[in-house]
Amino acid sequence: MSASPAESTNYRRRPHAARVAIALLLATLVMSGCVLDRFFGTPPVPTPLATELAPPSEEDDTLARLIERATNDLVSVTNAAAGEITLISTEEVEWGDASLGCPEPDTMYAQVITPGYVIVLESGGDTYDYHTGIDPEGPLVQCTEEGVPAGADPIEIEPAEGAVDLIDDQTLPRLTERAIDNLVQTTDAAADEITVVSTEEVEWSDSSLGCPEPDTMYAQVITPGYLIVLESGGDTYEYHTGADPEGPLVQCLEGAPAAADAQMGGAIAPLGGVEDIVLARLIERAMDNLVEVTGAAAAEISVVSTEQVEWSDTSLGCPEPDTMYAQIITPGYRIVLEVGGSTHDYRAGVDPEGPLVQCSQDADSGQ
Repeated sequence: MSASPAESTNYRRRPHAARVAIALLLATLVMSGCVLDRFFGTPPVPTPLATELAPPSEEDDTLARLIERATNDLVSVTNAAAGEITLISTEEVEWGDASLGCPEPDTMYAQVITPGYVIVLESGGDTYDYHTGIDPEGPLVQCTEEGVPAGADPIEIEPAEGAVDLIDDQTLPRLTERAIDNLVQTTDAAADEITVVSTEEVEWSDSSLGCPEPDTMYAQVITPGYLIVLESGGDTYEYHTGADPEGPLVQCLEGAPAAADAQMGGAIAPLGGVEDIVLARLIERAMDNLVEVTGAAAAEISVVSTEQVEWSDTSLGCPEPDTMYAQIITPGYRIVLEVGGSTHDYRAGVDPEGPLVQCSQDADSGQ
């Protein structure tokens, strides 16, 4: 039986309505998808912002150059390839003197705070410490665990002739007695008012006995001795000594001698005697030179005066014409000798075997 027109029309409309419903459903799903993407979808990737790197500082350039030099040194001593060497760490430090914390045995160094770096490299499972200053082309040394440059012999303490063993039972009592005598002298306290707070056997890192004079050089050798602490009137006093019961002894205040010219149990040489040794050698060399240039006998020459000075440059206050000199303060000595009624002025640095010049009277003093 055929459908009526009305029925036929209704049949055709049903598929159309279904398509509309499906379209609406799809649109809803698309819109829902947009909403879901907003909450659960992948967030948009932000556009990278352009950044400007600050130019490297002078310190960065210095450290980079020092690291490069240390790496090159390690390549030369280990035969490792540069690519096998790793930088472990760098540290900015202030060394206690010009040895960079790594003194050569039996060598003197200027006692000045020296800024620099510790650079630690690694190669083949081993680490290597390099000590430097702040000059990118200046001193750089590979330092061993013993605190000496790689390749240097470990510091060995050889007692000087006549030296007193630390285990001598009479050494510490005598040094304590001398410290008390000094404290009586400098404070006017009675000896029975002074108490020994403590005594300690120590090894000083150099011949300054842990109490250096400013601008003074000391032998960089381990120096056995004692730290003696006394008390009087509620105040404590610290004395540093060597191992010789009659040798150097100094009252130390905040890392420096309480009185640089104090007489401690009788006149003694400056701490460690290094200045005296240097000056004595320079005088000897000046006298030898004067004997050579004047033909006088050494016995006819007398020392008029000696003076510790700071020359304004490396000319030692006695420049040669048309000669350039490093413009740095140069510590040293002026030594005046006399022979046959004439005086002779010698200038020197602090190296006992270094430059020494006889200076004419018309030369610039240089101080």
